[in-house]
Amino acid sequence: MNNPQLTTVWSSVMVEELIRQGASFFCISPGSRSTPLTAAIARNPEASWKMFPDERSAGFFALGHARATGFPAVLVCTSGTAVANYLPAVVEASNDRIPMLILSADRPFELRECGANQTIRQNGIFGTFTRWQMELPEPSTSIPLQSLLSTIAHGVEKSLNSPRGPVHLNQPFREPFEPESSSTPEPWLEPLQAWQTGRRPSTVAAQPEKHPDMDSMRTLRELTGNARQPLIIAGNSTDENDSRAIAELADDLQVPLYADMTSGLRFSSSILPWQQAFASPEFRNAFRPDLVIHFGGGLISRHPSDALKQWKPDHLAVIRNHPGRYSPDHSVTLSIEASLRLTADALRGCRTGASALMAPAKRFFTEADREIAAATAPDLPVSEIGTARIVSELLPPDHLLFLSNSMPVRAMDTYAHTGKENPIKTGTNRGASGIDGIISTAAGFAEGHGQPLCLMIGDLAFLHDLNALSLINSLRVPIQLILLNNNGGGIFSFLPVSEFDDIFEPNFATPQNFSGRPAAAMFGLDYAAPLTNSEFRESLLSALNSNRSTIIEVVCSRSENVRLHRALQARLGLLATEAFFIP
Repeated sequence: MNNPQLTTVWSSVMVEELIRQGASFFCISPGSRSTPLTAAIARNPEASWKMFPDERSAGFFALGHARATGFPAVLVCTSGTAVANYLPAVVEASNDRIPMLILSADRPFELRECGANQTIRQNGIFGTFTRWQMELPEPSTSIPLQSLLSTIAHGVEKSLNSPRGPVHLNQPFREPFEPESSSTPEPWLEPLQAWQTGRRPSTVAAQPEKHPDMDSMRTLRELTGNARQPLIIAGNSTDENDSRAIAELADDLQVPLYADMTSGLRFSSSILPWQQAFASPEFRNAFRPDLVIHFGGGLISRHPSDALKQWKPDHLAVIRNHPGRYSPDHSVTLSIEASLRLTADALRGCRTGASALMAPAKRFFTEADREIAAATAPDLPVSEIGTARIVSELLPPDHLLFLSNSMPVRAMDTYAHTGKENPIKTGTNRGASGIDGIISTAAGFAEGHGQPLCLMIGDLAFLHDLNALSLINSLRVPIQLILLNNNGGGIFSFLPVSEFDDIFEPNFATPQNFSGRPAAAMFGLDYAAPLTNSEFRESLLSALNSNRSTIIEVVCSRSENVRLHRALQARLGLLATEAFFIP
């Protein structure tokens, strides 16, 4: 029989220390076994929380919230398959190094692996995807509460330290679970008196930026100074200071900077959209860098990787702020684990004179911009290209942008309009690049920032997370959801399998034949279905100026989208031939 007073104090201490450590937002799913944790959260005036009937959605919401705040949101659930539903979000958080903390309630020892209801083996359920996992003891006066505080503090520290990621704490409870406010043994609480009367966490952990080592920087500066044609690539990065330092480095050295959509630089007026050139074989034949410096994580487009395989540069340096390996093609010649900002700052001034590529590049991008504008003229039917272009033009600086995987993120990466004085805060799930949990993640991203958000999502990803539409009207801010409905998996139409008519449509394109209008009505969202680029522009402007959330459904053809993409890329290839003086 459990002592409910001990369980109440135990749970309250856990929740209070989490809050003091900065993990003050809780994503709770209803359940009986987790009652002590839920009650402790609900009764703590410093806690913020949201309830989720679906643990899978809760996991992705926590992921988005942590992307926005930089601190782990705490997932709280009951025993059984409830905790298993967190796995997709845990995988994404692990791969993209996003802090997350799972606090799962569990059955006690005697109910495990004996046929007891709603019982599975929870400890270690996330395998290698956690940074740390711990089976906590059942609440007992034989366990010093200082050890509980230390464990909670260490869990948050492991989630935030390099490499950041998920931490799982599994907490067994015995019945009864209901909170009990009666007195508890004084000797057990006495060591916590100073902690109880203060407001500081039990342990404060420092997380300093790592400086690049001197030998590596000496080598990299020498390579950069002597390079005939260097190229800088800005990959996935979540720190605005890192992104700014990389842009300033490229400007200082006057060398090309390929800024991926996930770098935080893609919309900046000072950045050239090299994606439009890299897609062109003509450009890749003309430009052959001997040194490539890659800052940060992965890229959305495959074109830079294809170019590197073709170019085989003498040196490929990767700077990443975590101990994980980044060498997808196994061609890295110099790998530096250090702060991106500090490394970029240390590289400045190591060469003089602008790259010979910069002058023709500016001419190319001026002409390319005109071609894209022509392809998205107001009277033309709205397309994936048109939506990306118009959203990037109209999105105000106080709005966030979230991009679903597959075609939406690629269209924005390639065709987005530059010219923003302040970069748009953009979120994606590129750790594992799945299409699951996109609406939930976007909702958490918006709630974490406290800013309105525009989400671009494909129809299959929309269906995959349909129940997350129930979250939208409970947020502090509106969401404008742009549904690109081309009746199937549009990205497969660009792959060689699309040529096999007998298997492609039912087995890869997987058409679903649905409309977003009933979903909008079901969840109390406004709805629009523009047909042309001008109508889409009007619908988006109206939605952006509204305090209500809206679904803007763009119905388009997969085959027509492929034709538009390929036709535009062909025209950009001709421009590249002219601009870069290819014989």
